[in-house]
Amino acid sequence: MIFAVGVMGGYYLQKPEAKLPIINPSDLNPALVDDSLERTGLNHRIGDFSLLSQDSVLITQANLEGKIYVADFFFASCQTICVDMAKNMRLLQETFKNDPELVLVSHTVYPEKEGVGVMRAYADLQQVIPNKWYFLTGDKEQIYTLARKHYFAVMEPGATFNEHDFIHTDNFTLVDSKKRIRGMYVGTDDLEIQKLIADIKILLKEERGI
Repeated sequence: MIFAVGVMGGYYLQKPEAKLPIINPSDLNPALVDDSLERTGLNHRIGDFSLLSQDSVLITQANLEGKIYVADFFFASCQTICVDMAKNMRLLQETFKNDPELVLVSHTVYPEKEGVGVMRAYADLQQVIPNKWYFLTGDKEQIYTLARKHYFAVMEPGATFNEHDFIHTDNFTLVDSKKRIRGMYVGTDDLEIQKLIADIKILLKEERGI
């Protein structure tokens, strides 16, 4: 028994810390990835953007410097999957409200109808903590390019933007402080959200060098 306890103790002492993968386009279902990116096996990063928040503040990657974040794509008038997505984003906000390194970033996919005023009202409805959860609106082509070519949040053929495009996805994407994708989750699934919470804790430890 003493030997067995010693062996088990040694295993847990030497067991390597869990670490999240770095996800690149070549790791994903090709249906999610634009043809121009399919063979990219290294160094994929979320590109820069310039969008307005619910507070009429211009938000870019500079505002996320040194942060990890969870991103999603929604629209405020949605009464189907977005209801559960918002509920789960509120859960993330509450769980990590004392961790300033983590923020939440939600992009409206209906920016032509959902400007800053709508984002402000929706943020209030979700009881948003200032500077913790951003609701972003702005140029539709920019938002849809982010969804398709940066976050791989939607399974659609091609990535050509036109006025009839409409993205409706329940994907949550976890991004590290180097703008690399570290996890992708179904934002309406409670088990997936629990995995996301666990993964955020792992990533926070990594970022803090613990």
